[in-house]
Amino acid sequence: MCCLFAAKSNLRNRKKERPVKEEEKNHETTGKKTTLTDKIYQDIKDDILTKVFQPGEKLNIKELAREYQVSDTPVKQALQRLAEEKLVVNTPNKGMSVRALTPHELQDIFDMRLMMDTFFVKDIVTTLNYNHGLRQQLIDCLEAQKKFIESNDSNHKPDEFFELDLEFHTLYLAASGNQKAVNVFRDMQPFTYASGTYVSQPHYRDCECVEEHQAILDAALASDLDALKAAVTAHLNNSRKALQLIFKVNQMIYPEN
Repeated sequence: MCCLFAAKSNLRNRKKERPVKEEEKNHETTGKKTTLTDKIYQDIKDDILTKVFQPGEKLNIKELAREYQVSDTPVKQALQRLAEEKLVVNTPNKGMSVRALTPHELQDIFDMRLMMDTFFVKDIVTTLNYNHGLRQQLIDCLEAQKKFIESNDSNHKPDEFFELDLEFHTLYLAASGNQKAVNVFRDMQPFTYASGTYVSQPHYRDCECVEEHQAILDAALASDLDALKAAVTAHLNNSRKALQLIFKVNQMIYPEN
């Protein structure tokens, strides 16, 4: 436990040594400015995902402002964004804290996903037969996943693969025509991400996910309902097992305070 606290201290000290530079405020490729709030938001988010801030740990605005050498305002704004993404919880009279996910909640999330993804297979197949735009978006998303896992830095950017995975499953459910199902899915995903399991997922599992996504898409485009149900079930059960193992190990290594 002493090593864990030492690591936490070192990581936070490094932040103090790296103030926001002017060149960091501009993205040449997009022409967009990165604000101080954006910078603080990303730093806190990274620390949540890498367990510098533990699940359930309180996030004191004034303490964070001192650590990042900024005023309270950008910290408040950053925490509000993280609360909207469900990575942080704002409890009345208690303040902000890192969201903690239980093994039971993780199980419930995959139960819900399996129920929705298999229930709508007929509607999804029907939609992808006539909606060429949505079909092409799924194909393009899968191609982006393939390129990403083949890139040299794919193993160091789990957040990027998370976004591609989120896009694929959102498009898949969008083909059901049920907006409520899409909303439920998008509301559940940050819980998985916040648990720290996704950031720990090994590269080989990312590769397996892409293969499983390919099987899902192949079955959907072939209008094979049985194959689609089987592919979706296999994918979600494999992901469930992988993330549950990571979750249990993380709980042993990083027990809640």
